[in-house]
Amino acid sequence: MKKIFLVILILLLNNCGYTPIYSSKDSNFKIVNLNSNVNNNLTNYIKNSISVFSNEDSDKKLNISFNLKENVSVILKDSKGDPAKNRLTITVDVSLFDTNKNLVESNSFSESFQYNIDDNKFNLKQYEKNLKFSLVEQISQQIIEFLTNVK
Repeated sequence: MKKIFLVILILLLNNCGYTPIYSSKDSNFKIVNLNSNVNNNLTNYIKNSISVFSNEDSDKKLNISFNLKENVSVILKDSKGDPAKNRLTITVDVSLFDTNKNLVESNSFSESFQYNIDDNKFNLKQYEKNLKFSLVEQISQQIIEFLTNVK
């Protein structure tokens, strides 16, 4: 009985009509060039996530330039004056240019997160690294939404 139920479930899920929300087939732009102010793992992640949505058959060709800024600020200190809580803010300024280098549109995306300071510096650095990638992933999704809505 369980095997029959499993087969029926697989057949129903297989024909559910799932289509991805974003795909390169549906995008109305082709990315000709991606420039950034720094070259690190965070900017490479943004470049890779954006370039996936480039439609090679599109007539609209875009040059994309973005600037990534990271800021870690102390927002709370303990009684000794040592930092107890930080805020990590990542800001990405995106500018879209056409093939004639005319500005089409620009936007700024920012995400921040507050976290407690760990006494173990190695764990703190690993935690900050994971936070940065998480924030950049959120910003990449916002940039993709921005690109899909460009006229």
